[in-house]
Amino acid sequence: MYQMFPLLAISLIVFAILSLTGAVGTATIPWYEVTFVQLPMVSGDIWDVSWGDVFLLASMGLLFVELLRSTKTGSESIMNHALSVVVFVVALLLFIIVEGFGNSVFFLYMSMTFLDFMAGFIVTTVTARRDLAVGGGVG
Repeated sequence: MYQMFPLLAISLIVFAILSLTGAVGTATIPWYEVTFVQLPMVSGDIWDVSWGDVFLLASMGLLFVELLRSTKTGSESIMNHALSVVVFVVALLLFIIVEGFGNSVFFLYMSMTFLDFMAGFIVTTVTARRDLAVGGGVG
């Protein structure tokens, strides 16, 4: 059951809650631009890590797990790919239509959802073709 759930939906829910409720940030600074930590570098620069950076890093970790999960075959995997398409479409609509989602952080997240469903379908298709060729099918 848990294999069907696209993990990037978790990121979408977190982003939506933080953006729509305004729970973090101020009226002039959105939550994803608020500084999470400032790290001094050896060069003397100070690296400002924002909450948006942390969000994207966590989303990339979830994307990595999704890509690993895409190598599995079966009905749960197919359902995961279908739900990943839904997550991408919802993210695309939010990006285009809803205020607070038209920014670079959400665009990069939306790109991850696109890569998730495309990689899932491509890996599944290649695996199925290989299985047909090994099994003596057409190839």
